[in-house]
Amino acid sequence: ELAQVLKHFKQQNKSDSHEILVGLDTPDDGGVIELQSGIKIIQTVDFFTPILDDPFDWGRVAAANALSDIYAMGGKPLSALQLVSWPRDDLSFEILSEVLNGGLEIMNQAGCTIIGGHSIDDKEPKYGFAVTGIIEENIYRKTNIQEGDILYLTKPLGSGIISSAIKKNIASKDAINEVTDLMTTLNDKGLQLASEMGANAITDVTGFGLLGHLIEMIGESDLSVNLFSNKIPVLKYAEQYLEQGIYPSGSKRNLEAVREHIQFNKDDESVVNLIADAQTSGGLLFSSPKNTSEYIDTLCQKIGIEVWEIGNIVSKYKNKVNIIKS
Repeated sequence: ELAQVLKHFKQQNKSDSHEILVGLDTPDDGGVIELQSGIKIIQTVDFFTPILDDPFDWGRVAAANALSDIYAMGGKPLSALQLVSWPRDDLSFEILSEVLNGGLEIMNQAGCTIIGGHSIDDKEPKYGFAVTGIIEENIYRKTNIQEGDILYLTKPLGSGIISSAIKKNIASKDAINEVTDLMTTLNDKGLQLASEMGANAITDVTGFGLLGHLIEMIGESDLSVNLFSNKIPVLKYAEQYLEQGIYPSGSKRNLEAVREHIQFNKDDESVVNLIADAQTSGGLLFSSPKNTSEYIDTLCQKIGIEVWEIGNIVSKYKNKVNIIKS
């Protein structure tokens, strides 16, 4: 019955005033429409409950996270609408003000104007944005990987594990600073790097973890990924807390969801847990033709970003993702 409802919705969800380039028929990180003028507009939305104790930082992370899909599709953010759920009887509006100020700071940094929003009373606080952007050059699809491509990642993994440690009140100040810096870093430089490296496919690493988003990139193609377990960048405190047995339930679900599509050796099990970790405002995961290390180093220095080569795309063998040592 649900399938019939969705099919009917897709058939009715049409307009003569624009062409849907990326929509429900070919879902991706954001929706893209082309207006009659030829302008390509990208739209996306994201919001979530607090993951940090500091309300200002929560606002910053929520903004960076919402903007991430715009960058992953090759877009430039233009405007945003705030989404707020707030328990007015339990949390003061002074705290909400701090959240909003954090979001505003990151949106200003991205050159994205907040033009409005909507709020409701709710028992659990939530905050996020609906963001509109424009695509001036390429639309990057996450499924456009090509055989022979090299796989790159622009941020270390582990934010889910550290966020879980924060909720358990055992995260150190250094760990909190480490993960906050990562989650509030925009992916604009990541997009610039991917573009200059001739990326074929881009996605951002968020709630499904690196493994989940990588499975999405492969889709039903006749391709596989060799993922290099010894080259995956990880936040140092995430490794420490994982050794202490801290692992979020969402990350466990991620791993179970992809287990049938991955192959790995027993001694890589801890790495597999990390690459299944549910991320918030993670980096860009992209595939591009082989570039020389000298060229990539020069680009990274010019743009001001780090990038890690973590795998390659090959013709299909064994499983969708084969976790090996390089």
